[in-house]
Amino acid sequence: MPKRVWLYDEGTAPTLRCKEVAQFLVELAPRLEASCRSDFITHWLAAGGESPSSLAARIARIKVRDVSSPPRDFEPLAGEVDYERRRLENQNRGPFGVAYDGFRFQELLAELLARREAEAMHVAFTNRLLATWQADDGRYHLRTIILGAPCVISTSGLVEAPAKPREFYAARQALGLRNLASGVAYEALKQQFAGRFLDHDDERLTEVAKGYALQAVAYYLTGEPFCDNPRCRLYNAHWQEEMLAAQLGGELCERHRAALKEAG
Repeated sequence: MPKRVWLYDEGTAPTLRCKEVAQFLVELAPRLEASCRSDFITHWLAAGGESPSSLAARIARIKVRDVSSPPRDFEPLAGEVDYERRRLENQNRGPFGVAYDGFRFQELLAELLARREAEAMHVAFTNRLLATWQADDGRYHLRTIILGAPCVISTSGLVEAPAKPREFYAARQALGLRNLASGVAYEALKQQFAGRFLDHDDERLTEVAKGYALQAVAYYLTGEPFCDNPRCRLYNAHWQEEMLAAQLGGELCERHRAALKEAG
């Protein structure tokens, strides 16, 4: 059973304090060793096996171009590949509005890892938006976390994937903003609902990220990443207010605290 956890921080979320997340994991699973590294892609590209240009082309191919179309290959435009190459050179680049197929992005990271350090858990934080295809309703949905090896946690997904309060969407529609997420009117709307959802560069991000990193560790150690208890840090929240309640006001339930202590 893996006892070493590597957390990878792109540095794209200024309010994410990776060392605090690592310490939190060790406190709940004392036999774990948890440490932070720089961003996953840069770290493992430096280890060899693929050129940045080749990887940029593959990343461009997994962009979600139509949320209502199932996963399929696209031949990216030269400008899209160039954009991804420049983003790899500077991980601070990249708008929040571009989504990538989460499972295929995870596969790319796994290929970079190429079974090296297979005895460890790898948890990569990224500001890329990740989405997965849902066959039952025929569309992509944004995700906070993609579990597996490696696990990928989207800091932008923590902001955008769980739904905001219903009243927020009603007010947005009344203002005629539709899906726009910028401008003076939108900023005023966010202020109206301040505190009820996570925002980009939110000081609460680290505390929320702790719970999602814990889900990754629980998945590795017990095979059970989620909990039905809405006050447990492993609760699989679908609404922002549920997420904040579990991560800011909750704690591990007794069952999962004991399971993690025993396993980790």
